[in-house]
Amino acid sequence: MTLRTRWRPGDKFLVLHKDADILVVDKKAGILTVGRPSGKGLDLMHLVQELLGARSTVIPVHRLDRPVSGVLVIARHARAEHVLRQQFAAHDVERRYIAGVQGVMEKDQGTFESALSGGKNLRMQSNEEGRAAITHWRVVERKKSATIVEVELETGLRNQIRVHFSEAGHPLLGERKYLDEDDPDSSSSQGTQRIFLHAEALGFLHPRSGRPMRFEAPTPPDLATWYRKL
Repeated sequence: MTLRTRWRPGDKFLVLHKDADILVVDKKAGILTVGRPSGKGLDLMHLVQELLGARSTVIPVHRLDRPVSGVLVIARHARAEHVLRQQFAAHDVERRYIAGVQGVMEKDQGTFESALSGGKNLRMQSNEEGRAAITHWRVVERKKSATIVEVELETGLRNQIRVHFSEAGHPLLGERKYLDEDDPDSSSSQGTQRIFLHAEALGFLHPRSGRPMRFEAPTPPDLATWYRKL
């Protein structure tokens, strides 16, 4: 297994780190993190299992939406999963994203805080009965009709970044799911269309040694091309 950071034709993910306890990868957009019951669509866990061998254990600790790229940590046994999940639950993990959103954001930085709820196959939305969701952001660059922002998650609920920016009137570039429900382009499903969202950094404590670990996933070629066209 080669550790490298340059994409080659046909790559679905890159391996950034591998040891007996964890695997850290850079996932390509369009790949599910975890497979569906129907078995439709490529999923990262299946691809990693094929790479490591049938006898290897692979356990997803967190997920990225199908149309999102970036860095993920995968546990290789139950103890590592437990320790890492504790860190995520305690919000002790660094999770930084780069995003492109529609429109020009006026403020230089801010925080979205709400309670989000929604079933597995339903759109997430702010709701008093939901779970706390906190998203910090700062403007990196303003374009003519879009804004590039750096995003840090304090919590990590499903679709959190997408929901918060959409509800603020600045849906992500390429977004279809979280638009105004009356918009003809809105969709009840996640779909496969790429959105301008990339998990560029992940930091946590190693589940066995406890030493700090931090990984970065450079902006992928498709987003770099998109950025230049803005």
